[in-house]
Amino acid sequence: MIRTALLPLPLRRRALSLLLAGLVALAGVVALTAPPAAAAAEATAGQGASYRIALIVFRGCEDACRGFQDFLTSRKVPAAVKVYDAATNSAAIPGFVEEIKRERPDLVVTWGTTTALTTFGPYDAVDPAKHITDIPGVFMIVSQPIEAKLVPDFSSSGRNITGTNYLVPESVQLEAARSYLSFDRIGVIYTPTESNSVINTKRVEEEGVKLGVEVLARPVALGPDGKPDPTSIAPLVADLAAAGIDLLYQGADTFLNINRQTLTAEAVTHGIPVFAAGEAPVRDGKALMGVVNQYYVVGQLTALKAEQVLKGTAPADIPIEAPRRFSFLINLPVAKTLGIYPPMKLIRFAEFIR
Repeated sequence: MIRTALLPLPLRRRALSLLLAGLVALAGVVALTAPPAAAAAEATAGQGASYRIALIVFRGCEDACRGFQDFLTSRKVPAAVKVYDAATNSAAIPGFVEEIKRERPDLVVTWGTTTALTTFGPYDAVDPAKHITDIPGVFMIVSQPIEAKLVPDFSSSGRNITGTNYLVPESVQLEAARSYLSFDRIGVIYTPTESNSVINTKRVEEEGVKLGVEVLARPVALGPDGKPDPTSIAPLVADLAAAGIDLLYQGADTFLNINRQTLTAEAVTHGIPVFAAGEAPVRDGKALMGVVNQYYVVGQLTALKAEQVLKGTAPADIPIEAPRRFSFLINLPVAKTLGIYPPMKLIRFAEFIR
């Protein structure tokens, strides 16, 4: 059952309301629907487009990118989308920014925290020489927009951008995890060069204090080139396993998402369940469960905000929001391997990966 007794009453009510709202919605239909991605690519690049959109992505055009383009097609928005792919190299983004400044599209859309901050700058340190300020912008897949200083408030950015939030609150994530299994000690591995991952880890530590749960955080080692070292993942998991963790938390972290197979498989080898803040480690890795906003739907919601901007609404007048529905994902083969099966009360709401 869902356990909230350890939370103060206001947090308990908030966590339960968010959790139940998200889970009950799974029994209904998805609010936003769209045609296949192939159709979107053809339509948005077709002739007669009235709007030009620059879309900067960090690791290829994945589900959020496809959801964004599909939604524009489904709404018959006459837009040509030019995708700039950093291919996980953040050093490429300033060059994209310079090119976009020269080409002057109608809208700039970014994927990820690093991409958004490099493109638009933090709200308290904007530099027009480096950042895009005079072209409206929309961001997506930013886990902590306020803490990252992308916006000061969800109600308004106070500047020429708006966007979407995708991360389910950490308090709700941990309550959901506790509705599946009990734990007293959580392990977290994070990438120290990713601000979103550092912020997410700090929030999990804070929630751990409220829940009376010990949180052991370990940073990924950096190589001589200053980049995170994938070979450090397995030893970190082994170290946390030796420290007696009951659960490994995989948070909002691009590097670890790319290396999700290594991280989650190593955890299962040690008999440790993984809770993921994103869907890919559950769908394509060996994470046991996750409470997530699906990237495709986030992309659709972002496209809705982009459409509002293109039709004349000032970005500062459009609030930053997350999808209203989120999913509780459970990987059944991993549950079988670990011998940790979901309680009956979750079966009604969860989406099972088979």
